[in-house]
Amino acid sequence: MPQREYGEEELRYLRRVFKSGRLSVLAGGKMQGRFERAFARAHGVTHGVAMNSAMSVLHASVATAGVGPGDEVLCDPVCVFGAMAVMYQRGKPVFVDCLPVTYNMDPAQIEDKITGRTKAVIVTHVGGLPAEMDRIVPIARKHGLLVIEDCAHALFATYRGKRAGAWGDIGSFSFQASKQLSLGDGGMAITDDEKLAKALALHAGAPTFHSIAYGLHYNFRMNEPTAAIGLAQLPKARRACRELVQIGRLWDAAIEGCPWLVPQRGPKGAQSTYHLWVATFEGERHGISRKRFRGALRKHGAPFSVGYTNRAAYQHPVFVQVFPRGAYPKGLCPNAERVVPRMVLGYTMVPLEKARRAAEALRAAVEELS
Repeated sequence: MPQREYGEEELRYLRRVFKSGRLSVLAGGKMQGRFERAFARAHGVTHGVAMNSAMSVLHASVATAGVGPGDEVLCDPVCVFGAMAVMYQRGKPVFVDCLPVTYNMDPAQIEDKITGRTKAVIVTHVGGLPAEMDRIVPIARKHGLLVIEDCAHALFATYRGKRAGAWGDIGSFSFQASKQLSLGDGGMAITDDEKLAKALALHAGAPTFHSIAYGLHYNFRMNEPTAAIGLAQLPKARRACRELVQIGRLWDAAIEGCPWLVPQRGPKGAQSTYHLWVATFEGERHGISRKRFRGALRKHGAPFSVGYTNRAAYQHPVFVQVFPRGAYPKGLCPNAERVVPRMVLGYTMVPLEKARRAAEALRAAVEELS
């Protein structure tokens, strides 16, 4: 069942690290390289670059795209992390509205947002559901843009038979405590481009070489114990993701026939790995308020939340601090502004029996209000 399992396999790898006395790749440790290669192979690409967080991967990816003050990067308006990575480089996030059922970037709106200052596009696979990369990548190629996939939710997810993260130029993965592959913290970039891999690795190593600084690089290195645990967890995460799909379908079935809960649905050929189960609350159209729905969930003990952040990404307080007031006006991305406060979220990384009880509780709440 999809729950955290840390045991003898992890200890075996950790003992090797401790016995070697090399807790860093800079000291000659081998686990980081092994983990990078194993993760890359698992996603059908040639290079992996391990870092201390997915946020570091996104930041390094934006830096590798050459983004600086005044440059623009296209971002989705549901999750804020890609936009923050752009802001770290003093660039400007430009938001492309989402599709209302997938929550992912709408490919049809991308080209109108591209200007002479655009350097890259960051595509988030929200909840674990892949975006329409077969439509997005050709547009980016036409305009010479780097494609960065934010796969923090989408470990082992597939679109048209290809892994999320392998469609664009760089895939960014998270190993934060809540994710499918949980190392407490950590991240991985994957790419098929050797030049990009080397550029990313400059930020994942030391910012100097023999105490000489050759460039303004960051120090996002993953340590050897974390990489060792990652090696042990990788096959377990594969199994967990298969079970997360079962749980996602179980919760979809719990709301089947309910006209005011719309489950997240992807394009043909997309398989989510359900870091989060997502649906849209449309109760107001049926005389049911969000407050009543939350009350019914609590009454029946259904472990689902409503509203996510209750705002589009550009409505987070940080944007007022960094950009002039009015730079991101209300109504900029109407789909995102409408659906984010109506997102119903369920965290799937729970034992299967607990997931079944959650499905029953969700169904009971639906039936009470219907």
